[in-house]
Amino acid sequence: MRNLKLYLVVAVAGIALTGTWALTGLTPSAEAAREEPRGDHWRNHDGHWSFWCEADKRWYYTDGTHWFFHDGKAWEAYRFDKHFGREGFVHGEYKVPDEKVKLVLPRHEVFRR
Repeated sequence: MRNLKLYLVVAVAGIALTGTWALTGLTPSAEAAREEPRGDHWRNHDGHWSFWCEADKRWYYTDGTHWFFHDGKAWEAYRFDKHFGREGFVHGEYKVPDEKVKLVLPRHEVFRR
């Protein structure tokens, strides 16, 4: 009788753990948390906010003074030669720095899928 009770307790605990694992592993909220945002979006990665432009398929970043883009290996000064910044963007007094101007490029990484 004692062994039967022990087997029942182990079986109930195993069923409870299996049920908990199945419910938490298949929830829509867990799947949605892993899903990547689509389209243009901002992301905080490596302590910096960067902007993903879906049309250009690249990251953009501003240090508050200049705009940069990430070419997949390193940051470069952005000269507004792609889609980003053409529509719905107010340049104000900002002028793209001349090629001769020495800029301090960002060193932080970008989010990779």
